[in-house]
Amino acid sequence: MEESVRWSLKVSRKTDEALRAYLGHVGGRKGDLSRFIEQAVQAKLAASVSRRGKGADAERSGPRQELADTLSAIRARTRSLSRARFEELVAEARAHARKRR
Repeated sequence: MEESVRWSLKVSRKTDEALRAYLGHVGGRKGDLSRFIEQAVQAKLAASVSRRGKGADAERSGPRQELADTLSAIRARTRSLSRARFEELVAEARAHARKRR
C-alpha cells in the first residue's frame, strides 16, 4: 500500500453537495471521497500527458479532445453497469440538473 498524504481542499458548496449525493447514491463508504478525488486527479493527469504526447494536433482540438477523453473515462467506469442501471443513473442526473436550474 502506498503512503498517503493529507490534502486540504476548498470546493464550492454545490460541488460538495453534488459529489456527496453521488457517493451516497452509489453506496459510498468511508474513504470513497478520497478515492474519487485521487482517481479524478490521475485521470486528468493521464489525459494531459496523453495530449502532450500527441503533438500540436491535440492542442488544436482542445475542448473536443477533452470531451472525447471524458467520454472514454465514463465508458470505462460504467462498463460493468447494466444498461437499465446506466439509463436510470442518466435519468436521475437529468432530473437533478433540471431541478437546480
